[in-house]
Amino acid sequence: MNSIEQICVELAELGLVPKVLKIEGLGGGQAAAFNYQVKTGRHKGQTFSVGIAFQEAGYPEYAPHFIWVAGLTEPSQPAHSTAACEHESWQAFSVPPNDFWDRLPSAEKNMKTYMRRHMQRFWDQV
Repeated sequence: MNSIEQICVELAELGLVPKVLKIEGLGGGQAAAFNYQVKTGRHKGQTFSVGIAFQEAGYPEYAPHFIWVAGLTEPSQPAHSTAACEHESWQAFSVPPNDFWDRLPSAEKNMKTYMRRHMQRFWDQV
């Protein structure tokens, strides 16, 4: 199983419905995409199409560092790249979680930790 497939399995275990989405030229080129209701920050309560992507292989040792978002207007940080796909405008944000991920024990390097710590932090900032 490759990294994106593993991420999709773990996201499904969290109750999300991921699919692999490929967008040429957007950070990482492919992502595990799903609908996500924001739990924190100025977008709290809104639902967005979100993708988790990276250029490296090797998940879970290396965490995804691109977060894709469709339909986000006026983000408070600049996007790494933008593209259109499936009638939506996507933005990719390069937000590596290395500051905490690299220190985690292997058993905690999973999508549950990523979503709880990193995804919420992302929405607090964007």
